[in-house]
Amino acid sequence: MLAANLRTDDAVDSAATDAAQPYIEVRNLTAAFDGKVVVKDISFSVAQGEHLSLLGPSGCGKSTTLRCIAGLETPVAGEIVIDGIPVFSSTKGISVATEKRKLSMVFQSYAIWPHMTVFENVAYGLRVQGIKGSELQQRVADVLKMVGMEDYISRPATDLSGGQQQRVALARSYASRPKVILLDEPLSNLDARLRVRMREEIKELQLKFDLSTIYVTHDQEEAMAISDRIIIMHDGVVEQTGKPLEIYDTPRTRFVADFIGAANIIAGTAQGEAGNGAPILKVGEALVECAPRSKLLKPDGSGQYLAAVRTVYPEIRRGGPDGPNQWSATVRRRVLLGDIVNYTITWPGGLLRLHRLPSDLFEEGETVKLHIPASRVIPVVAD
Repeated sequence: MLAANLRTDDAVDSAATDAAQPYIEVRNLTAAFDGKVVVKDISFSVAQGEHLSLLGPSGCGKSTTLRCIAGLETPVAGEIVIDGIPVFSSTKGISVATEKRKLSMVFQSYAIWPHMTVFENVAYGLRVQGIKGSELQQRVADVLKMVGMEDYISRPATDLSGGQQQRVALARSYASRPKVILLDEPLSNLDARLRVRMREEIKELQLKFDLSTIYVTHDQEEAMAISDRIIIMHDGVVEQTGKPLEIYDTPRTRFVADFIGAANIIAGTAQGEAGNGAPILKVGEALVECAPRSKLLKPDGSGQYLAAVRTVYPEIRRGGPDGPNQWSATVRRRVLLGDIVNYTITWPGGLLRLHRLPSDLFEEGETVKLHIPASRVIPVVAD
């Protein structure tokens, strides 16, 4: 119950930090797919010019949520408001057609028409809007230049690479000058290097046009790199909402701690409080002080409380003075991963993983001093 309340409180906190006049509002949205409820009473808003990412594993409901906003799926219940106008309301019987919602959508499959040239692909939607002549020519030329495809204007779509097709899909979406753009896993079919370049371009275009953007992805790195805020979804509910660094540093649940970045989940029994009021956990034989002003949350099924420690924050060194949250430890395993080194450490609390730069290597079997800063021990709710 506490986990559910915590998620509700998080949604309230998120709403308070949104713009005073959100451009997109999703209220108590419930949606089903093949008779199964896949989105369960979720609410959030998006400010004008904000880039919001819906992040989560496959099947969590993020794409269904996006398709409901676009009008491609009909929700079971709830309300969707764009620019102050309801485009869907289960109680008022409102369901505005997709083409009247002032938005564009970019799909994972690009949806480029193979029988058309680059120019005709981009111009098609403009012609539907009644734009023609010199204005049509200029609008197409402008957006193709913005995505670096002006030299391909007469090329058949079948002669384009995957990255080029995605640029054309983006140009087509921006050409209609929407106020909202929805992107559903738009980069998942591209190779890693091209994904990095394309996500930078998407962010630049979003800022240039001051668009309200909702971006669906399962790639945490992608979401962290381009989002103003992230909504973490799991099993059809909102687990946590916040700015990327907030979610990384202060996950609310075990699922979020595991899904975003790499984290150690430590479990222990409550052992009172430190002088600053921070809770203390007994983890194995170690007493671990948690972050100041934090509090232990709902215990797991075994009655133990959980806390998350990101792998980048523990420190190891050779000797030095003792202090809070410091223990003698042993390097059990060392794995070189290029720019970082992954260590597994044996300490009085069990095993701990941590990442360090390769500038000062520790040997397997070496005795070290482990320090876990109390500010980096974040109590979480077991899922």
